[in-house]
Amino acid sequence: MGIIFPALWAFASIARAHVVPNMTVEAEFDSAGGYTLRINVDPRTFLAADPTALPPVPASWYLEQTPEQVTATHEKAQQYLTRSLGLLFDGGKKVTLPVCKIQAIDGADNTPLHADTQEVHLLGTASGRLPSAATTFQVDFAKDANTSLILLHSLAGKTELRPRVVFPGETSLPFRLQTTPSAPVPSEKAPPSKTHEIFLVITVSVVCIVVIVGWLLLSHYRHHHRAHRKAGERRM
Repeated sequence: MGIIFPALWAFASIARAHVVPNMTVEAEFDSAGGYTLRINVDPRTFLAADPTALPPVPASWYLEQTPEQVTATHEKAQQYLTRSLGLLFDGGKKVTLPVCKIQAIDGADNTPLHADTQEVHLLGTASGRLPSAATTFQVDFAKDANTSLILLHSLAGKTELRPRVVFPGETSLPFRLQTTPSAPVPSEKAPPSKTHEIFLVITVSVVCIVVIVGWLLLSHYRHHHRAHRKAGERRM
């Protein structure tokens, strides 16, 4: 007994010293106005009021569940995510997180569960459409979320280099949505009016008259100049 109690006390101390789990949200926005949220959640966040009181959840905890138990686990995860995450567009009214498709993944490399998986996480995927003319996106993180949030954005395939950290009770900084402007509608050229056509005809006529009169005056001048020159030559 003198050996067992110190061992149990040491184990309890290690359990209390577990690292606080965090949640990772990857928010992807496409140029067509759609968005997808991929949420990596540690089961400890909804299995205990204090997630640090539990060790990392082994894969066997999930793999050994019956189908009914798996469904109940997914429902608990969905309830936790709905309660913890709200969406804001243009700083307006908070929008409820869409229903997620939930699957178990390896907590180390985020791949599907495999034989060597030590720690299990759950991946919730939610999709939706941006409100019309939305320009910014934010996440409202509940006070009782029991963890911190690492938020990553990507727009049209380009990922934001610096992740954002959000703590319980905070709202993330606005992420600007650079929506593709619609192509301008080509304007049809109006047919020339009757007034324009008349003005054009008059202008062309006046130019022709001026050219003809100028040519006649020039011809008359040349003829008159030749006559005077010939008369002068005869007098000489």
